Formats: sequence, C-alpha cells, structure tokens
Amino acid sequence: MKYKSQLISSAFISLVFAVVILVSKEQLGSHLREQVLTRRAEVLHAISLVHQVSMIEAYGDLSIENPADQLVIMEEISELSGADGFRLFSPEANYIYSFPETITEGKIRDYQLNKLKLLIPEASLNEGVDIANWIIVPEADIDNERISILEIVLPLHIAGENELLGIVQLILDGDDVLDDIYELESRINKQSIFLFISGLALIAIVQIIAFRFLNRSRIRLAKRTEALNRANRALALSNKTTAIGSIALHLVHGLRNSLSSVKSHLESLPASETGSRAAKSAVDRMATMIENVVMTLRENEGDILYQITMRELLHIFEDRFLHVATRHNVTLKTESHDQSELDNREASLILLIIENIACNAIEACGDKGEISLSAPSNGVIRISDNGPGIQKHLEGKLFQAGNSTKEKGSGLGLAISKQLSISIGADLYLVETGKNGTTFELRLASAKGGSADSVKDSR
Repeated sequence: MKYKSQLISSAFISLVFAVVILVSKEQLGSHLREQVLTRRAEVLHAISLVHQVSMIEAYGDLSIENPADQLVIMEEISELSGADGFRLFSPEANYIYSFPETITEGKIRDYQLNKLKLLIPEASLNEGVDIANWIIVPEADIDNERISILEIVLPLHIAGENELLGIVQLILDGDDVLDDIYELESRINKQSIFLFISGLALIAIVQIIAFRFLNRSRIRLAKRTEALNRANRALALSNKTTAIGSIALHLVHGLRNSLSSVKSHLESLPASETGSRAAKSAVDRMATMIENVVMTLRENEGDILYQITMRELLHIFEDRFLHVATRHNVTLKTESHDQSELDNREASLILLIIENIACNAIEACGDKGEISLSAPSNGVIRISDNGPGIQKHLEGKLFQAGNSTKEKGSGLGLAISKQLSISIGADLYLVETGKNGTTFELRLASAKGGSADSVKDSR
C-alpha cells in the first residue's frame, strides 16, 4: 500500500509537470512565432522608409502623398525585398492596385488597419492557402496547389511624420519564414524534452529523499509511541506496586514484633515437639526477610553513601541466602566477572530483586535443585535454575501483579521486583524458560547500551 501511494503520487506529479512543460512550450512557440513575424515587418518598414527618401531625392518629382508615385516607389521596394508582388490601398484601406496584375484583389483587416493608423507594421503567415486566392491562375493550370504566404502590411508616410498616406501589402514566399520558425520550434521541443527528463529525475530524487525522511519519521514515531506505551504500562505498574509497597511496609512493621513473640514461644517448646523445627525455620526465614527489608529502607533513607563491587554484592547475597538454599537441599553457585562498582542504595535494591527471584527458583526446583547466580559482563546479573520452567500462558504476564506461577502464590513478588528494577533504571527480563530450567536477567542502566538480541522481553 505504501509503494502504491508513492507510485500514484509520482505519476500525478509527473503528469502535472508534463502539462506545465507542454503549456509553457506552446506559449513560448507562439511568442517566438509572433516575434519572428514582427521583426520581419519592422525591418521591411525601416527599409521602405530609407528607400523612399533616397528615391524621392534621386527623382526629385516624386511624392509619397501621390498614389501613382507610391506605386513607383513600392515597385522598387518590392523587388529589393524579394516580394512576389504587392497590393496598394488608400489610407482608408480601399483597394487601389496590384503589382503585378496577376495578384488578385484583397483587403485590409480591421485589426491591421488599427495598427497601421498608429504607423505600426504588421505581418502574418498564411500556411497551406489556395494559390488561387492570391494569384490569378489560368483555369487549365489550377490544380488546388497549396502554398505558404508571408503577408507584410506597411504604412506609407513621410519619415518623421505621423500622417498615414497609404497602405501597401507585400506578398512574399512564406517557406523561408516557416523554416526559421520550425527550426526554433525544434530547439524548443528538444529543450522541453531535456527539461522534462531533468525535472522528472529531480522530482524522483526529491521524492525518494522525502519518502525516506517520512519513513524514518514514521519509524521514530512508532518507537516513541511504543516507548510511551511502555512508560504508561510502567506507570500503571508503579501505581499498583506503590499501593502494594505501602501495604508491605505496614506488614513489616506489624510482623516484626509479632515474629519476636512467636520466636520466643517456639524456643520455649521442646525440640521433640512435632513441627517445632520446621516452624522455627520458617520464623527465622521470615525474620531474615523482614530485617533485609528494614536494612534496605535504612540504606535508602540514610545519608551515607559508599561503593561496593559486583563481586562483593554476590558474596553478600551468598551469605544471606546460602542457609536458605542448604535448608531446602538446593545447590547455590555464584560467579562474577564484573569489575564495576555500585552505590550502597542501588545494591540494596538489587539484593531484594535477586533474593526474590532466587526464592521463587528454590520453590520451582524442589529437592536437589540447582541455582546459579552470575555477573558475566558489566551491569548484567543472571539468575538461572534447573526447574521445570514456567507455563507458556503465564510468560506474557509474569510481571503483572496478581499473576503467580505457584498454586497458592500471591503474584506480587515478580511485580515488585520489576518495579524495583524500574526505580533504579534497570530492566528485568525473562531470558528463557523450558523443561531444562528458567533464566532471568537483570540489566542495569550501565549495560543498556549493550546487545540484548538474545533477551526476550516478557513485558
């Protein structure tokens, strides 16, 4: 559809351009034709004025005011100009005489007379006219021959004066003038064709550039629209998780004291009491999570800033999480090749994110599972497990609140982790999932310029 519209647009512009060139060519041709004829008439008018003065001076008794003398003067002028003959008219355009006598009678047109009264000569080219309308031909010789006649009408007057004393109509062969006009028209046609081809090439180049610019603008607009949609989704998620975070903070403060009481009660029970060991472990885990959250809040609210390396961050995670993995009989592996540094506030939020994903991985792996945490390049953290993978219908909405991969899960963990990653300018992705396990990747702001071709954005 895009290319069809471009083709239609190009065809329309080309058609308009062709019409403009054609109209301009016709107007220019007509103007040049008029200029050629006017120039011929002006030249003959000037020659006639000069010659009549010289003849009057030579003969002495000739007067341009006398029609008989006009006839004598114009006979020589017609021979000098190469005319086939002429017709002589009175100042009122009444026919007087033709020379030679084989020239038929004629008349002066009204528009010609108006010009002649102003002493302006006039020329017209009559193409393909019947010779019998101009020259008396014996009936035996009539064969409907068509000729071209150049008709030049001159005002007869005394040089330097404005009174019209007579009119002469010179009749010349029009073929020479036609040849000149055809040559000029041929040049105009060639130039018009060259201009048309050059114009089409220029139009094509401009259109290609314009369509490329528009296409790039369309692509940029699509990208910005997609970015705006992502921002809107992130804002919607932020609104949801902000409310969730407020509730979570309320629960943290409420549960902290309650857990202390429960822990004291469990410690007073005999070790042999059924379920006491599991209960104590669960309470310890809950207390550790609460302490981690409280510590993170203090880090973010405090004024102290310091730097830790990615390797140190993974060691902190390992220290916090190793006993949880051991208790669930899960192997925990960490590896870092990242030498970059993070500030303590960003690091505390990253710990919450990867701990949350690691907890989900433990539940997915089950007994004798394996979790791998690595920092393969600057600003990238990967968390992988060897669990059974995530169901296909859940992949597209993993990070939406209320969607959980667990039977009795709340569906808040990954949504909160996603929001935490957004708050530090990072991206949390589901890279791959299947029967051989699942891999998440946290790509920090420092790594966003790198390649993410292999990353599957589950948003």
